[in-house]
Amino acid sequence: MGFWLAQILGLVGSLISITSLQSGSRKKILALQLLCCVLWVAQYGLLGAWTGVLINLLGLARGTVCAFNDRPWARSRVWLVLFLVCYAVSPLLTWDGPYCLLLGLSMMLTTVGLWSRNLRLTRLLFLLNSPPMFLYNLIAGAWSGAAIEAVAFCSFALAVWRFDLRPAAQAER
Repeated sequence: MGFWLAQILGLVGSLISITSLQSGSRKKILALQLLCCVLWVAQYGLLGAWTGVLINLLGLARGTVCAFNDRPWARSRVWLVLFLVCYAVSPLLTWDGPYCLLLGLSMMLTTVGLWSRNLRLTRLLFLLNSPPMFLYNLIAGAWSGAAIEAVAFCSFALAVWRFDLRPAAQAER
């Protein structure tokens, strides 16, 4: 039962993540990403994928700081550096093989994307985050997460096209 519950939690988290970038609001993207982290902590915990648990716990802290990085206490780039270092070190603390590095890389890309107030950069980094996340999920047994990550990649590509590439192409006409 735990395996199937993990697949459902991962699927719901991934569906929320996919739809988050289709909104034009940074605040909404961050709120939905926090919810995703909670669901993924539960999913990876049920699967015994401890790198996924640790990295998504860090994701909760990261999302909170990013949501408030317009305030003095959270504006410092020290936070960004701290989270990037934590994501780089986390796979080493929960080492289960080289594939754990994929999740660290993916979260580093997402961290820079969420930190940025430039939605164009956010969308691009989410697009780049998708392939290493896909591979991590396949190897960790989070099959619903891997399947939905393929869809997420398409959604992120669509968001980049809709908001970033298409307006530029129309302006050239």
